[in-house]
Order: sequence, then C-alpha cells, then structure tokens
Amino acid sequence: MKLVAAFLLATATAASADPLVFHNGRLFVQAKINGVPTEALLDSAAEASIVDPKLAEAAKLPPGQAVDIRGSGGEAKARFVEGVTLEMLGQKVPNDAVVVSDLTELSSRLLKRPTRMIVGREAFDAMRLAVDIERGTIALATGEAAGTRLPLTEHAGVESIPVTVGASPAQAEFDLGNGSDLMVSSAFATKAGLKLGARKAGGGIGGELMRATTVIPQLTVAGVTYRDVPASIDDQPSANDLNIGTSILKDFVIVTDFKQRAVWLAPRTKK
Repeated sequence: MKLVAAFLLATATAASADPLVFHNGRLFVQAKINGVPTEALLDSAAEASIVDPKLAEAAKLPPGQAVDIRGSGGEAKARFVEGVTLEMLGQKVPNDAVVVSDLTELSSRLLKRPTRMIVGREAFDAMRLAVDIERGTIALATGEAAGTRLPLTEHAGVESIPVTVGASPAQAEFDLGNGSDLMVSSAFATKAGLKLGARKAGGGIGGELMRATTVIPQLTVAGVTYRDVPASIDDQPSANDLNIGTSILKDFVIVTDFKQRAVWLAPRTKK
C-alpha cells in the first residue's frame, strides 16, 4: 500500500486519557459494569454492548430475556438484560440494556485475547472521544479537532463516513471493532468491477465463515490515498459499500462526535 499524508494533531484532554491497548488489530479499553472493572473490546459498529456470562455473574446482572442476536458470522444465543450501569473514562455511559452472550469462541479465534466485554456505540453516542491508536490513548476530547471533518450517515444501525474508491464516491462503515481487512459489499464489488480472489476465514459474533477476497486499486480516506488495498467480500444484504477498521484508521488521530454527526481524521506521516 502507498500512503500519502501530512501529519496533523487532533485536540484532546491529555489529563483524562486512559490507556488504549492495540492487540491483534483490535482496541481494548478499561470499563466497568455494575462497578466491576474489566478490559473491554471497543467497537463503534456494535449496536449494543455485550457482556460474557462469567462477567455478568460477577456483576450480579439479572437473568434478562432470551434473544437471538446476529453478528457478522451468523446468529448466536443471548440474553437481553436491563438495569445495568456501564462506565468508561470515569463517565457513566447512558444505556438501556446490555446483551449477555458467550464471548469465549470469539476471544480465542479472532481477538486472541481473553475478552469478557464489548463496549458498543453507546459510548460513542454519549461521549466526544479522542482516539490515538499509535500512542495508545483514549480520552474525552475537548476544543476544536484538527484534521478532516467527515459527516456520519447511519446505515443498518452502523455509522458510515464518505470515502472514494478510484473516482467513485462510496460510504464506509466506521468500525473500530474491525481489526481485519477492509470489507466490501458484494453489490459494490460488482459495481466497481473488482476481481474476486481466494477465500479466507472471517466472521465475528455467530462464528467463523469463509469470504472471498479482492484488492481495491485505489482508496481515498480523508484526503489520504491508499493503493492496492486487500479486502474481503461481505455478502450480508445489509452491508454498506465498505467497512473500514483499524487497518486504515490506525494511520489517523481520531476524534469522534456522534452527537454532532461527525468524525475528524488527522493523518500521520508514513516514514
């Protein structure tokens, strides 16, 4: 990949910064559920926070209601539990409920790190966040953010940002929980004339699945141009044009403000 960029620094409150662990392409933060501390996967594309049953027991969560949830890998059994308190960055995160579902298989197969909780978009809806993956910090953002302001557009419960594929505009899901290759919907791949390659393992909640691969000749995000970007094909009917995760977003200092319906991406210089 070729990256053309100029370095800009986003504004954040350093005093309130917490450590942000970048492991196997994923982001992990410190959080609390009903006052019980835990490390949690940070996932801006998760419509609800997810708690493993062992943590739910330690946090004394009520039984809740049995439900089926659908992730990128298929369906999984879960419980919908109300009346919980979620905290991150010393702030209470307003949320109506969490989903309790076994995260053991996901932790061992995909995350490669014992994980008992996923913090979803509730945190992004509630707080203006400064995320610096390279420096390993996350903070409450204050002041004016630097970088390119990108408006957010919601699609199937996930926020997306505008990007350009070749000369064609597209929408890409803003997915800090995606630590794998960029994903392209099958419909957009056909429209863009992308050639399909070998299949590789993927999938998240719901289990593993095989996806066809492809290469995007040119992708531009917030003024930064990438070339020959590896990607996987997303066959879900609800998929947006693209899904961009940390393989791309790690090259930026990020400020998110879901209330203002925008994110700011300040690119770093590649040496």
